[in-house]
Amino acid sequence: MEQQPYLQIFLERWGALVVGVLVGLSLAVGISASIPPTYEATSTSFLTVRSTTGTLLERSQFALARISSYPELALSSDVLSKTIFDLGLSQSVKQLANSVSATNPPTTVLLQIASSATDPETAAAISNSIAANLSNTVSELENSSTDNRYVVSLELRDRAQPPTSSSAPQRGIILGLGGLGGLALGLIAAIVWARFDTTVRTAKAARRISGLPVIGELTKPSLPFARFRTRNNDRTEAALRETQLTIRQANGNELPRLLALVPASRAAARIQTRIGLARSLAMTGRSVVLVEADFDGGISATNPEALSAEGLAEVLSGTRSVRRVVLKSDVGSFDLLAPGLPANAPKENVAEHNVLGTVRQLLAEFDLTVTQLTSTTRPATLELIAPYADGVVVLVCLGRTRAADLAHILARLRLLEIRPLGIIMTGVPVFRRSDLVSEWLPGDFNEVPRTPARKWDDLALPATASALAQPERSAAPIPVGPAAKIPADETAIADSVRVSPAPPKPLRPSTTRKPRTSATTRSAPSATSRTRNAKQAASAATTSVVAAPEAAPET
Repeated sequence: MEQQPYLQIFLERWGALVVGVLVGLSLAVGISASIPPTYEATSTSFLTVRSTTGTLLERSQFALARISSYPELALSSDVLSKTIFDLGLSQSVKQLANSVSATNPPTTVLLQIASSATDPETAAAISNSIAANLSNTVSELENSSTDNRYVVSLELRDRAQPPTSSSAPQRGIILGLGGLGGLALGLIAAIVWARFDTTVRTAKAARRISGLPVIGELTKPSLPFARFRTRNNDRTEAALRETQLTIRQANGNELPRLLALVPASRAAARIQTRIGLARSLAMTGRSVVLVEADFDGGISATNPEALSAEGLAEVLSGTRSVRRVVLKSDVGSFDLLAPGLPANAPKENVAEHNVLGTVRQLLAEFDLTVTQLTSTTRPATLELIAPYADGVVVLVCLGRTRAADLAHILARLRLLEIRPLGIIMTGVPVFRRSDLVSEWLPGDFNEVPRTPARKWDDLALPATASALAQPERSAAPIPVGPAAKIPADETAIADSVRVSPAPPKPLRPSTTRKPRTSATTRSAPSATSRTRNAKQAASAATTSVVAAPEAAPET
């Protein structure tokens, strides 16, 4: 597997990142919903020191020194137990201490008491009650009935009000953490996915697996929004025109008369690809026919009348001609040869017998023929039609065709002695299109147009078991007698009597052999002896042909 940069991995598998973020956010929402809301109320008290003898500075220093110890005093069991008794709470002192906090802002004589509760009114009541009880406790500890020089009082200046919104859970923070966690999960999933992914995701990978040039990249189907759909259609048409020109260049600067598209996977067998190529070829002014070779190819989605129309099945059966069953396409200026009716699908031997005539009809009626074939299409398979195609192109769907599938279809084409012109990548996002020209090599394209594996003018049809089982036609009798003309040489004799081989001559009785002469004394046969030998061979062959019916057993 080729190493890919992490940025490319993440861009190619952005779906894993999106799914990870959605999963993280979903978990965060679930966690925040499971936490009960908590309300927090805060009260503020002010420490005052009165003295009849001390200066203002002395009183300020005394207040700052005293206020720092009051937060711990506010959380003492004495103060909290009074609060529990006053409000009739069901909490223990320890539980209440965990929900209360007391702080002294630096360089101030303020004391802030914050309390948390599931109810906003309860939170405000707890904070105010603790502040009042702490004030009484401070007065008891700091003031003396016998010494009136200093009077210390902790006065509640800002009473706690019931909060209008909850302080916990902090859904924003939880959602943010969930999103970050999901993103990290998506990144890990994308890296693992890239490690075990065997699909073809780049033009370089397709070239490395197949050894063939990538001659086209077709964009994904149109987006749902009208503005983007129009822009996407323009890009698709431009990609089709570019692919058409590249096919012509790969075939020796001439468009193939019979172009066979071979999808490497089911995802690559989209009907939009062959319809788009047929429409693009028809825009050049040539007569183009799209031959649907599969009953389940989905052509009825664009041409509903093709579902019940006669077509390729009837032509291969020999009951209809191409001119009689061809239709006009509803999505372009090209003609359509429907797959036909499944009930009229020909047997394999019949299709093999009529395929050459079908190809000749297509070449006679149209300038260009486009079809899509696999080993499972019916009524016509890859093995039946592809050998007669002068241009074969393999279709690969980006990110959905496995490398094993591509290697498998190339092996099947190799068994048919077919070398494709190249590979067309389908389903390519706009931002993923690459510079194909930079990957082409000098030997990728032909200098002259390719010829099909089986010639169009080859009258020798493929032999089948049923054809071999048929009895041979009786040969015409060869004239005998004085009027028969004897060929001048043995080659003409063999051509005139190619009906059945002559029976072997009976062996002569053994006689004493004459000693062989040396190579220097051996004389060449005379013209009279050659003529005599030719007459004997013709007579023997004629006798075997004429005597053959007499040797048949009586019925």
